[in-house]
Amino acid sequence: MRGKLVEIPDNPRRVITLDDGFSAGVMTVLGVQDRIIALGSHCPVKIFKYSYPTISGEEYTYMNGTNPVSYLNPWMREIPYMSTYGKSINFEEMAKLQPDLIFLRVGSCYSKTSKNKSEALQRHIQMIEALGIPLVVLNGPPAFCSPDIKNISEEIRVVGEVFGKQKEAMKLSRYLESIVDMVRSRTAAITEEQRPSVLLFGLSPKARGEGGAGTTHGKETIESYFLENIAKARNAYTGGGSFSVVNTEQVFAMDPDVIILPTAWGYHPPKELYTAPYYTRLSSLKAVKNRRVVALPWTPCNCAKRIEYPIEIMIMAKACHPDLFKDIKINEWVLDFYKNVYGVDDSTAKGLRSTQWLDWTVEEGW
Repeated sequence: MRGKLVEIPDNPRRVITLDDGFSAGVMTVLGVQDRIIALGSHCPVKIFKYSYPTISGEEYTYMNGTNPVSYLNPWMREIPYMSTYGKSINFEEMAKLQPDLIFLRVGSCYSKTSKNKSEALQRHIQMIEALGIPLVVLNGPPAFCSPDIKNISEEIRVVGEVFGKQKEAMKLSRYLESIVDMVRSRTAAITEEQRPSVLLFGLSPKARGEGGAGTTHGKETIESYFLENIAKARNAYTGGGSFSVVNTEQVFAMDPDVIILPTAWGYHPPKELYTAPYYTRLSSLKAVKNRRVVALPWTPCNCAKRIEYPIEIMIMAKACHPDLFKDIKINEWVLDFYKNVYGVDDSTAKGLRSTQWLDWTVEEGW
C-alpha cells in the first residue's frame, strides 16, 4: 500500500505484525494466526483491569478486559513483542526471530510515540528493509487526510492476498461494510437540523490529573468520521486532534445531546459519569440528566481501528437515533457480529462481549 513492489514468499510461515492487533485479527479470521511469531506491542494481548469510585463510597472494578485476538488466541500472550510505549522497535530481537514476512500498519499507536512520527516510520521501514525481511505496509485510517471505511477493506484485501485467502478476506470486508451500509441507509433521511450534538468524551484519569475534565476527538479523526458521516450526528467538539484535552467549562459550553464514552486511559461505563465523585459537577449536563450516555467497547491501543469497528458505529447510531434502531438490542446484536466475523459459538461470543466490557448493555437491556 506504499506503491512499492515487494517480493513475498509463497505461504509465509513466520510472520511479525507491527500494529495494534489489526493484522492478527484478520489472520485469525483467515485461519492463519498460528503463523504469528511476534507482535508489535503488548497491547493486543495484555489483560486489563480498571476501577473507579462512586459518590456513595463504593468502588466498581472491571476485570479481564482484552482484545478479541487475545481472548481467541491466549497463546499469543507468550510470544515476544517488538516495541513498548515510548521506545523504538527492537530490531536486534526481530532479526533473531528470522521472520519471513512483516506487516507494518501506518497509524498504529506504537508508531505515534515519536516526536516526529513520519521520520520514525521511515526509519523503521529502512531498518526492516536493511535486514532483508519482506515488508508489507498497511495504511490505517490515520494515514489519510480524510478517513474512509474503504481503506480498512483494502487492508483486509491485502492481508488476504498475502496468504492466498482472497475469498475469505472479501467475505470479511463485505460483511463489515454491510453493517455500515445498513446504518447509512437508516440514517440517510436525517436532516442537518435533526442531527444531535455528540461529545466523544474520554473520561481519562490522565487528563483529569492534568487539570482537564477528559479528552475528545476532533473533526478529522476516524471517530468523528463514524459519527458525522455514518451515524449522521454532529460532533460537538469543533477543534482538531485525537485525545484532545477539554476542561469542564468547554464541556458545559458544548452541553451535548448525547455523550459517548470511548476508551481513554481506562474503561469508562456510563455509570462512571453518573456516579463518580469527580464528575458531580457535570450532573446538570443535558445528556447526563436525560440518561443519554453510552460506552463504546473496550479497545485499548486502537489508534487505527481494528475489525470490530462496526460495533462502535452501531453503538453511536443507536445512541444518536434510538427510534431508528429500536429493533436492535446491542447486547444481542453484538453476539451475532462476533459469530459472523470469527465463526465462534454462542458461548465464545458471550465471552468476547464480556472481554470488551459490553456487559453493561445486558444489564441495561440496551
